[in-house]
Amino acid sequence: MIEIIREADSSQADWVEAELRELVVGYERIVTTPQAARRDLGLDQPLPLLRDGGRLVSEEDELHAYPDELASFVHDWNTYQGDACYVDERGESC
Repeated sequence: MIEIIREADSSQADWVEAELRELVVGYERIVTTPQAARRDLGLDQPLPLLRDGGRLVSEEDELHAYPDELASFVHDWNTYQGDACYVDERGESC
């Protein structure tokens, strides 16, 4: 599950959450302070922070790129998750 670890009053975290909602993916919100994140979660990255499995995303450039990467994954997941036959971009079928 994707987690967003954020401060209560953060416009950047609000934006990240809006992007996740738009992609219709589940996530857990953890509201904390940087000090508590270090103490309680063992995290020393700036907030907001996305944790997706073992991947941590906290830098502004990465936070802006992450929704695009996730959108691509969601697209592929929705395209290929069924047992139906499909035709890829090259016109090849299963």
